[in-house]
Amino acid sequence: MEKQANLEEVGKKKLVIGIDVALKNHWAVIGDNRGKEMIKPFQFSNSVEGVSLLERNMWRTGEMKEQREVIIGMEPTGIYWKPIGHYLINKGYRVVLINPSHTHKTKELEDNSQTKNDRKDSRVIQTLTREGKYLEPIILRGIYGELRRLAQAHKSILKRESGISNKIKMIVDEYFPELREIIKSINGETAMGLLKETPFPDDIIKIGKKRFYKKIEKWSNKRFGAEKSLAIWEAAKKSIGVKEGQESAKIELRQLVEEMALVRKHRKELVKEIERKARETEEGKILIKMPGIGYLSIGKFIGETGRIKNYKGAKSLEKLAGLNLVESSSGKKESGKKISKRGRKLMRTVIYQMTLASIKHNNCLLYTSPSPR
Repeated sequence: MEKQANLEEVGKKKLVIGIDVALKNHWAVIGDNRGKEMIKPFQFSNSVEGVSLLERNMWRTGEMKEQREVIIGMEPTGIYWKPIGHYLINKGYRVVLINPSHTHKTKELEDNSQTKNDRKDSRVIQTLTREGKYLEPIILRGIYGELRRLAQAHKSILKRESGISNKIKMIVDEYFPELREIIKSINGETAMGLLKETPFPDDIIKIGKKRFYKKIEKWSNKRFGAEKSLAIWEAAKKSIGVKEGQESAKIELRQLVEEMALVRKHRKELVKEIERKARETEEGKILIKMPGIGYLSIGKFIGETGRIKNYKGAKSLEKLAGLNLVESSSGKKESGKKISKRGRKLMRTVIYQMTLASIKHNNCLLYTSPSPR
């Protein structure tokens, strides 16, 4: 049904354009809705002047009278399509997106060759657009656009935090391998204080037992047990950690600890802003009523979907997230169904996290296996 609707839409257009987007220069080809190529592939820059060249070539065909008579297809290649795509949409043009995997699989059908170049790609994109094999671009505006950007920033900062944590663990495992057996959470406040001031065994022994205990009390707000403090002291006395290069390792470790504190501060700022904006949305006011679901998850979810009421139904959201079921069966071979994963990865992650939280806090979703007889 969706493809048929797309074909009907293309049939009403005078011009069908395929654009192969890039960072600085794009390639475009212009044809009609019957497959006739009217303007051969040409290059234009990613600028106002470049778009003017594209429009002049549209007018040269003699077919176009207004923007709504044109449909423009392009691949959502990273972020490169966004400036040109948004600019053309704001000018009144109909812009659609072609799945990159479809372009890749269709290339050889054109000339039975593995050849890849921008001219060929623009033609393939134009063909797929004309055949109605395109997707709707999801342009989030207002608070929904803000939430998408914040959700992406939150994902990025979590990745940075994880990277810093792994680097800290590598240094600790090299110079004080026994420490992580005693302090399980190397990213906690106590561990951060220890790693910043007395990271290695020689530093701990140097300040003395009593002073070390006082520092542990300070870093942990007296929550760190005496037994663990003693265990660190004893481990420091007989550590097998590397002795060479300690001064340089301490500098690197101190910088990582300081960087971790800054990243955590920025993460908290992002979380606060996501939660604030999620509260302002219609969807947020409804979803928050679900037990176990918080505004952070809601904000990240809405940042991926935009307005929920813009979708026809649950299947549209499933497909967007890549949660729609697919199977691969042939002859006697039958495979089980699995999710396609051809969708927004962050959206799948957030849905999974929200599901776990709902199961944990919502008694209606709890499943108790029957006891064996």
